[in-house]
Amino acid sequence: MTNKSRTFLFSILTLIPVLAVLGWTFRSSIINSMLPEDSRPGDIVFPIEQVSADEYDRIAVDLEVSYDMDFKHIKIFKEAGITAYEGPRTCLTCHENITVTDAHSGKDKEVDLMQNLLTSTHYRFFTEKHDNVYGFNGELADNFPMGKIDRPCPKPGSFAFTAWAEIVITAKGDTMSEGCGQCHIGGQYQAPLGEIMPGYETKQNEKDAIDCLICHSQSSGMIKKQVTVDENGLKRWEQDRNMRAALSVTKTTSQSCLRCHQHNFGGDIYIDSTDTSYFQSLLNTGHDRPRVLHPGSKRGTPFSPSWDVHAAAGLNCTDCHVTEGHYIAKGQHTTTMMTNDLPGVEVSCENCHTAEPHSENEEIADFLNAHTEKVACVTCHIPSLHEDNATMRDFSTPIYEEHPGVYVYKDVKETEPTKAITYQWWNGDATFLGNAIGDNPNGKDLYRFYNPTHVWPEFKDYDYVGWYEKVMRPIAKKKPSKLYAMKIFNGRQHIDLQNIGPFGGMYIPYNLPTYYKTGDPSKAGAAEMQKGMMEMMYGTMFKIYLMDKFMSYMDDGSGNYVTEWHGDAYEDAASMKKGKVEARWIPNDASMEISHAVRRNGALTCNNCHSKTGVLDWKKLGYDDDEIEAYSMNPLD
Repeated sequence: MTNKSRTFLFSILTLIPVLAVLGWTFRSSIINSMLPEDSRPGDIVFPIEQVSADEYDRIAVDLEVSYDMDFKHIKIFKEAGITAYEGPRTCLTCHENITVTDAHSGKDKEVDLMQNLLTSTHYRFFTEKHDNVYGFNGELADNFPMGKIDRPCPKPGSFAFTAWAEIVITAKGDTMSEGCGQCHIGGQYQAPLGEIMPGYETKQNEKDAIDCLICHSQSSGMIKKQVTVDENGLKRWEQDRNMRAALSVTKTTSQSCLRCHQHNFGGDIYIDSTDTSYFQSLLNTGHDRPRVLHPGSKRGTPFSPSWDVHAAAGLNCTDCHVTEGHYIAKGQHTTTMMTNDLPGVEVSCENCHTAEPHSENEEIADFLNAHTEKVACVTCHIPSLHEDNATMRDFSTPIYEEHPGVYVYKDVKETEPTKAITYQWWNGDATFLGNAIGDNPNGKDLYRFYNPTHVWPEFKDYDYVGWYEKVMRPIAKKKPSKLYAMKIFNGRQHIDLQNIGPFGGMYIPYNLPTYYKTGDPSKAGAAEMQKGMMEMMYGTMFKIYLMDKFMSYMDDGSGNYVTEWHGDAYEDAASMKKGKVEARWIPNDASMEISHAVRRNGALTCNNCHSKTGVLDWKKLGYDDDEIEAYSMNPLD
């Protein structure tokens, strides 16, 4: 080897580690540069309200008069000389580190607040651990970034990373706000997409845009939560950063949680006149570009004093959903909420009520308590759903809403057992598409939780029963099951037919402003598919890192039906090509967990179940003829 060759080789060997170090140092910037221009975090200038001493005192007096609460920050800010709120920077002046109680050990520990927040579900919109979610191939959907940030759903008809912040112009010419970002603590132009990639380090401008007050301020009632367009032409959600909001900071309350979560419980239409504070997002929709309120609630279970005994008793959400800083326990029983900050931490009625909760009526207390081993509390104590509850949602059949002047999906709304509520054996696990996994504990193998009623023509001869016995029956038997009341749901949305399996496929998201204005789902789908993130989703990077694995969960475990993600289907999908894209129902109805709208009065009684015309289909639940005959009679008669 010549001296020149050795010098060249030495230079290359020296350059490789230098490039590796530079790549790692600037990895977050590199990742963001690969995103479409409208999906990258930017430097956002939030208006800062500077108040005088007199203005400060007036705000303090007004808060003390308006609320029966102890606002400690009034004194803290005054002593520290803070007369303007500058977002998270102001909060971190005192709260850089916080002491939290470890949800598993019960011991106190100190954590970095920002790091705790940035790794939480409420910021990331995903987790990588899903210890109760199974693909239809029988594999645990674990070690895989999944959540609202990247999981399609026929309830909203869109993806979080395409429908983040939208301006809607109604047929009447009104301007409205729409998008998933309205219920996210990040204030950037897009969902925190970089977080999905390994090694990503949150940029400072992403941290600066976090909205602490949407959860922690008592006076921040969502009135400023509307879409604005910055000078760079990018859309984002406004934040309430005034001093009144900052001075009314407390720990979270049920009311502040429900600014976002009431949307999925009671929906966007119903307001409980008993206490309207549980419905702040419905009463304060935006000061000049109001948010679109959606008919048809996701669960039909309002959390408010008239509908839930726990709300009436004044319980806070975190009384049940224990926290570890910004990590919030979701529990081990969920079919639709795939993310979980605290796996292994249960949220259960028995945490408060014990396994023998019935004591008032001594004559039947023992009889009722004998049910708790096999029957979940919600089965009796959620006897019906709210009248705005949507069980079937059809995006392919839009209807015109005179107010506010937009086209919306067609909903079938039901409230009662068997029509709105189904009763299923459930062990806490779920399929990739929201089916409750479980088995009848009688061990007779007569119960099946998956019985598709909307089988797609490509799979009309598929052996669902054979697949179930081979793949799902063993999973259903892994843990003990109880009988649960669950909400029925199915959605009809356009599907990319080149990316399907026997159990479902990839949804085409709708551009909501187009859908609302034209009522044409094909135009809305084509418009949304033109967005940079959809083209990227069909590209090579997403295929390798996410989509091949995502689609593998749609296979039956044989590898014969779904082998990979077909990114080359993009052009057909983007043009909504006939024969390649079609509106379809999910093959099997989803079973959504319901755990709010719990009632004592009006709960199901013995005759509601144990009679010939009761709400339970004993045969469907896996009982033989002799058992059906026995259970169809009221044992107390």
